[in-house]
Amino acid sequence: MRALRTAVAARGVRADRWAPFLPRWKSTAAVDDFDVDDLAYSGRTGGRLVHDSLVECGVDTVFGYSGGANLPILDQFHKSPMRFIVNRSEQCCGHAAEGYARSSGKVAVVLTTSGPGLTNIITPLQDARGDSTPIVALSGQVPTAAVGTDAFQECLAVDLTSPCTKWSYQIRSVEEVRSVVHEAFRIAASGKPGPVHLDLPKDVMTSVLRGASLPLPLQPPSWPVDQRALKQVAHLLKIAKKPIFYVGQGANDAPKELLALAEAANVPVTTTLHAMGVFSEHHPLSMHMLGMHGAAYANYAIQESDLIVAIGSRFDDRTTGVLNKYAPEARKAHEEGRGGLVHFDIEPTQIGRVINPTVAVVGDCKQAMQQLLPMVDFVPRGDWIRRCHELKQQFPFQYTPATNGRIKTQQAIEAIYQGLKPQEEKMIVSTGVGNHQMMSCQFIRWTTPRSIVTSGSLGTMGFGLPAAIGAQLANPDKIVLLVDGDGSFNMTSNDLGTVKEHQLPIKMAIMNDSRQQMVHVWQKLFFDGRMVGTDNVNPDYVALAKSYGIESYRCETAAELPATIEKFVNAKGPVLVDFRVVPDICLPMVAPGKGLDEMFLPGTLSLDQEVTPRMEGDAPS
Repeated sequence: MRALRTAVAARGVRADRWAPFLPRWKSTAAVDDFDVDDLAYSGRTGGRLVHDSLVECGVDTVFGYSGGANLPILDQFHKSPMRFIVNRSEQCCGHAAEGYARSSGKVAVVLTTSGPGLTNIITPLQDARGDSTPIVALSGQVPTAAVGTDAFQECLAVDLTSPCTKWSYQIRSVEEVRSVVHEAFRIAASGKPGPVHLDLPKDVMTSVLRGASLPLPLQPPSWPVDQRALKQVAHLLKIAKKPIFYVGQGANDAPKELLALAEAANVPVTTTLHAMGVFSEHHPLSMHMLGMHGAAYANYAIQESDLIVAIGSRFDDRTTGVLNKYAPEARKAHEEGRGGLVHFDIEPTQIGRVINPTVAVVGDCKQAMQQLLPMVDFVPRGDWIRRCHELKQQFPFQYTPATNGRIKTQQAIEAIYQGLKPQEEKMIVSTGVGNHQMMSCQFIRWTTPRSIVTSGSLGTMGFGLPAAIGAQLANPDKIVLLVDGDGSFNMTSNDLGTVKEHQLPIKMAIMNDSRQQMVHVWQKLFFDGRMVGTDNVNPDYVALAKSYGIESYRCETAAELPATIEKFVNAKGPVLVDFRVVPDICLPMVAPGKGLDEMFLPGTLSLDQEVTPRMEGDAPS
């Protein structure tokens, strides 16, 4: 066994390059005192060490695309225990990895080449960063001697990816490969999950390890949840008259704990987009999804509540509306010492970032709820529970049916959900971005966590199809439904080739209104009807799917809907339906600059209006 400095001296690599990143290496002095691992990995190339480290980290699937700079790694997948899935572009690889990670909760892996291979995954990395998705992205790079010379397919990969990842790092020696890959997985999955990027120069990947690798990093200690803060929360839950749980995806791994806590304290629950299903929407305490296009009843309940308990959510602007109008009753209750706003979050930096809470609970949501549960008392709250039920009755999701036997997006989604409802516990839904996305949230009832796979913070069109591929590969025994719009589908439709190649039984429903309808509506409402760039010229989707050998149908009328849904639901392999839908507006809608309870509601707004419509600004009686 040799000292660490001896292991790296031959390559002139300074040990303190890793000290800021690897928890085991507290300082350069401490590094010098460690012995390296045994010689079991000696003789392996950097590419082989990357591959073997992925296997050690439990990876079974890698999404990627080939190129010259990543060949030393790609070569290791010949007869590998891991699957290498080739999507039809690097962006699709990234979104497929997101679908895999979000539907499974596991860290997903992407492997691309240098240059455009790296730049093409910037969008998925930023999407994963915004939506807290754990990904390890590996990109090939030109040899270290060529870095900075504008070599073929060279780009400053670390500089480009640092703003959209939790950590971006270029490996410079074969000795550090295994340790850094393991650390990448730890960072991606720990705390608030997110993407990590490793840049892999070609000469390092072809270098042979002589001796031993650097030691693997140790897991940092977990910090206990503040018991005093939990007791404050329990006290507020006891004295509040109108509490509500506002739950985000940070609670997705704790559905049992959330259910137990909600029933024990008798508190209604509303969720964000990514947390739909963590609390069954069939439960009488469920207020479904809140926010810009969420349930009117959830939005009203938030505004009326005297105690908002945010669990694993970050008070995103799409769920708060304009902040100076947000939570007036809870703010008043805070001042009077009888309620307020509580924030549970695993990241200390999230506390106070948007809302200054009455009580902050820093730590893992699951652990925090487990410890809070025995502290809470059941409170009848008869008036508040009745009020929430009244709001649900008064403001249900609804739409005006199309005329002349045509169909609308909401109608098609309702029919698909009813067809799949007997198997809803096994269903995962991936969406693109737009009206169809929000209408899916509204007209499907969500019962299990991680059953919605969609782009939230970044709103990335083209996300749906590759994400559905990732979700199906991660969950081969589940039904994966893609609800997409024509605009979103057009951006990544070439990934039908990946669906065909692997015969993935994804059920693909395209809501085809030949428009980017959500933006079209905004142009009409807020830009005096000046229409620019929102009409689509689409291919024949049925013919396109058939060209890939995929079963496909077209549905244009309500009369055709039952038979189409029956074929769609019962298809054994991949299937696509082109639903020719009438353009519509997605309501409710909280307009820009408005409070959460200032919504356009069904019946108050028509697309035929030429002026800004009446706003429902007053809370219902």
